[in-house]
Amino acid sequence: MDLSSVKNVSPNRHLFKKVMAVLFSIAVIVVSFTVITNANKDARNTVEVLRVKASEGLPAYALITEKNIEKYKIIKKEYTEDMVLAEDMPNVLNKMVKYYVRKNNILFKDQIVDKKPQKNDWLYELEDEHEVLTIPYNYLECGGDVLLPGDSIRIRISYEEEEDLPIQISDNPNITAVTSRGRTIKTVILFDKIEVKDMLNSNSHSIYEIYKEVMRLDEDKKQEVMKSKEFLKNIQPKALLLSGTKEQMNEYAKYKSIGTKSFMITILSRANSEVILDQLPTLENEVESWIEKKKD
Repeated sequence: MDLSSVKNVSPNRHLFKKVMAVLFSIAVIVVSFTVITNANKDARNTVEVLRVKASEGLPAYALITEKNIEKYKIIKKEYTEDMVLAEDMPNVLNKMVKYYVRKNNILFKDQIVDKKPQKNDWLYELEDEHEVLTIPYNYLECGGDVLLPGDSIRIRISYEEEEDLPIQISDNPNITAVTSRGRTIKTVILFDKIEVKDMLNSNSHSIYEIYKEVMRLDEDKKQEVMKSKEFLKNIQPKALLLSGTKEQMNEYAKYKSIGTKSFMITILSRANSEVILDQLPTLENEVESWIEKKKD
């Protein structure tokens, strides 16, 4: 028998690749099955929370009722402790949301308040011996948009005063000198230091309250409002609300009664002041950046 005619038998070189492909496919199937199984478990393991049902959403300080919220199931993995559980519905009914909440948004504990905050809350914190005075203000002449609620200012006033001016009619000593009425303008410091509590626009509305109302809007609505000419007009002050003592108010009344000609307002250091709008930096920065873009 001629053995040289027998060919060498070697494994198919594609066999290894085929085996690996089969093993990889099996691994993918196993992993996919595991993932799907776990997903099914998670889908069955849910938590019931509360979300907004009202088609227009909930505006700031809207009352929460059974008509505008609903129960909604979410996967337990998505649940966080600051969400309001459906079982806590009795505890949130007839309370309010701090700011606008869109339809289908889940309610969170920090969005809910018991009552609407007081407007002009600084009035409730005013010292007993202090009074609030309103004076006209020209923002183009008195610091523009630099002056803010919480700033301290100094106010000077100018007024006319009558003086008796002697007039010598003749050098003859036998002729009596007579006097005539003359007017001089005097300038005095009315308030050496007094605090600006708020500002009023041309509609006599609080500018600080306008800022707070805009802050409660959702982001899209906020941007729309801030870009409006009406908003920019409404944050231009036309009057100042000043907090001062009884003595300061008496001084103002005295000079006002003699016909004050003009006010001059200067801004004092903020080193020891608490500017109210510093509490709303996000909104203020957004307004300023938009105004700058508009100028460009």
